[in-house]
Amino acid sequence: MNSVKTVAVLTSGGDAPGMNAAVRAVVRTGIYNGLKVLGINKGYEGLLRGDIEEMSLRSVGDIIQRGGTILQTARSKEFTTKAGLEKAVSMAKVFEIDALVVIGGDGSFRGARDLCELGINVIGIPGTIDNDIGCTEYTIGYDTAMNTVLDAIDKIRDTSYSHERCSVLEVMGRNAGWIAVNCGIAGGAEAIILPEKEFDIDKDIIVPIVEGRNRGKKHYLVIVAEGVGGAVEIAKYIEEKTQITTRATILGYIQRG
Repeated sequence: MNSVKTVAVLTSGGDAPGMNAAVRAVVRTGIYNGLKVLGINKGYEGLLRGDIEEMSLRSVGDIIQRGGTILQTARSKEFTTKAGLEKAVSMAKVFEIDALVVIGGDGSFRGARDLCELGINVIGIPGTIDNDIGCTEYTIGYDTAMNTVLDAIDKIRDTSYSHERCSVLEVMGRNAGWIAVNCGIAGGAEAIILPEKEFDIDKDIIVPIVEGRNRGKKHYLVIVAEGVGGAVEIAKYIEEKTQITTRATILGYIQRG
């Protein structure tokens, strides 16, 4: 720690619940250990622009319970280029940044790796609702996102039962099906469609729904991962095949709150 005097922290990529708590922990720990802590606004884009400010204990007061990220976040195409990386390293030297803490998902971690290869000391904190970072059981935001989805499933199930409908719910996760598979299991879905596994719409969706109807079931749930998509089209197909009124819901950004 003697060689590190200034630490910077940024949040990058999609925001996730718990990012503010992570920022707070970094700032408070750094200050406690006698370090100067800088906050980089809007991720790697902010690093390129020099949108950097010193953080204090007051800077992270009353944020632990808030969603999103007070540092804001962005995706930067320039940063993915060789020239962009060199500019980022140069800007880090201008602000005398000895170490950088990156809070984000897989894209953010790739950027962190690239900076590390250019000589910047980097620590990665996995923060993404997608849970698609290796070497960690849960990423920051994943558990909260799942609870948000399950809360939505409970509400959707009530109206589905009332009208004897099938509901197709599309959840986030990009190319990872963790939210879909775990919420589908916990929510008692008839079918769970994941990007990691090929599916046959008749065998994997229609058959379980019809079998449930034959057992006397009054509502049906299909969970579709974002990486598969097509919830509206799947809902139309289910209704045509089964004559069960079917509605699609794309849950969207509420999962990040």
